[in-house]
Amino acid sequence: MESNVITVFMGGDVYSESGICAVEKKLKPFIKKHQIDFVILNAENASGGYGLLEYDAKRLFEAGADVLTGGNHIFEKREAYPFLNEESRVLRPANYPELGGIDFAELPEIPGRGFGFYEKNGITFAVLNLQGREFMTALDCPFKTSSRFVQEAQQKDAVLLVDFHAESNQEKEALGFFLDGKASAVCGTHTHVQTADEKILPQGTAYITDLGMTGPLESVIGASADIAIRRNLTQILYKLEDAQSEPMLQGVLIKIDADTKKAASLERVSC
Repeated sequence: MESNVITVFMGGDVYSESGICAVEKKLKPFIKKHQIDFVILNAENASGGYGLLEYDAKRLFEAGADVLTGGNHIFEKREAYPFLNEESRVLRPANYPELGGIDFAELPEIPGRGFGFYEKNGITFAVLNLQGREFMTALDCPFKTSSRFVQEAQQKDAVLLVDFHAESNQEKEALGFFLDGKASAVCGTHTHVQTADEKILPQGTAYITDLGMTGPLESVIGASADIAIRRNLTQILYKLEDAQSEPMLQGVLIKIDADTKKAASLERVSC
């Protein structure tokens, strides 16, 4: 780590087996080359394109990830619910509704957690996972939810990194400005298409609308283009299959001032 500078990599949605293989092949050399201190990967599509199983999460951790974030597909694999409860390094959106003690046919609490603190190399990192509401299933307000966790991060003088899993560009941009100066980075995920609007906001927060996808870029958001075309032409939901092109690692490389917690630089990555 450079003196007083923290280097973070936030990676876009890891898509299925090809995305995991890209992480296993490319992440550790990338970490070494850029002297990266902390790695966050969105992994809600890692297990067969939908959800995250324990085995696949362990592969991503062994390949160099420090925290895995989720989104609207994180609960697809029900057999993974115990793992979501047990593994603090795997997050799901924090703005799923809290039941508040409501007893409805012994309805269990929402599996997992949406926020965590992680100590590494003497630095406290706070990671917050949120999900958008516009054009998606409406959860609790991500803006109000974020305010509670911002206070917790500030109390521990932590580097706060936010993965906002959302469909709407305007909602992502609005949250970026809402958290400007409060979070070190607000990065969007979900669309699997990397945007070219990376910037440091006026109060020092690194922002990008979408990190992109870790997976086969010669594809339709990770899947075979032929099958995607067939689905669109016929409106029959043929089963999607992984595209077979060379997978890429996508995301952003962020340098953060360790004292002020503000972003010093932001670089888009596709390799």
